[in-house]
Amino acid sequence: MPRDFMVKESMLDDYQMDLLDRTLDRSLVVSGCAGSGKSVIALQKAKRIQAEKGRDYTVIVFTKALKDYMQAGRQELGLNDAFYYHWDWKNRRGMPKADYVIVDEAQDFTREEIQEFIDSARKNIFFFGDTAQSIYGGLKTTLSMREIGSMLPNADAVPLYFNYRLPKPIARVTQTYIGVGVDPYRERTYKSTENQKPRFIRYSSGEDQIKAIARIIKARNLTDVGILVPHNEAIPKMSQLLNGQGINHEIRYNDKDDYHNNVDTLNFNSTNPKLMTYHSAKGLQFETVFLPFVESADSDDLRKSLYVAMTRTYRNLYVMYSNYSMPSPLSSVPSDLYISSETDTIEEL
Repeated sequence: MPRDFMVKESMLDDYQMDLLDRTLDRSLVVSGCAGSGKSVIALQKAKRIQAEKGRDYTVIVFTKALKDYMQAGRQELGLNDAFYYHWDWKNRRGMPKADYVIVDEAQDFTREEIQEFIDSARKNIFFFGDTAQSIYGGLKTTLSMREIGSMLPNADAVPLYFNYRLPKPIARVTQTYIGVGVDPYRERTYKSTENQKPRFIRYSSGEDQIKAIARIIKARNLTDVGILVPHNEAIPKMSQLLNGQGINHEIRYNDKDDYHNNVDTLNFNSTNPKLMTYHSAKGLQFETVFLPFVESADSDDLRKSLYVAMTRTYRNLYVMYSNYSMPSPLSSVPSDLYISSETDTIEEL
């Protein structure tokens, strides 16, 4: 079953509790790595605001998928309805003001957008974002968390130090060989007790990759699965192939030419696999992540996207490709740090 998104306040570490206990009378700029609990703390901060200052606050996240994913946490904490994804907040709601504004995934916004958030807060604003740079750098000019902090000279800058999502073997690969501008791998940073190495597996074709995904899901009875692809255009065909393999699943697909063809059936209360792009998966987590159709990521922007995709898992990671040689930067990973087969031993078959 999917791991609960929310954690109890009593389970937070000292750094997270220090952040939560800080006065609401000062703005905050909170930075941390993927899996450090930023989204959880953002919602817990909203709960504190509601209890101490009333219901005049707004929570804004970057994508609709992340908003939907956080919905259960919002309901569990009894938060108000002022909870939006960015496009909705800006284009449909007209950027409503509130006494307190909380923004998650802040590193994915432009200077103009950050200023709009600041202007919408009558009292204080709380930014939460990744220490790694935005994966949207090639599409728009985004700001780092340090740059966001410079726009709020009176705000407190607060780091989160520990990662609770990534297994150490996967973190060793992502931090050392995949990420761009990320913190180096330090074993003490990673608190997960999971120990599965990532799997980099070559198949003869893309169709064989889809058959393998279906085979593994059925054989291991996987119920918390993200299938993440680099390009939105691959989703309709891949969805057809998954249906042909008898895999009930949900998708997020945006048709750039005709929005009437957009499809969003993601339901984070179900156990069906979720099919979407790397970009749509920002902020999400899954027990098992499949990355089919992996191509060479020869630019910083492509490597950042691959990094985001690989860090969505909290247990199993399958990276799949069909090139004769392993795509970069995976090819730079020492072979003892990954597994190149679907199964560890013949007994698993």
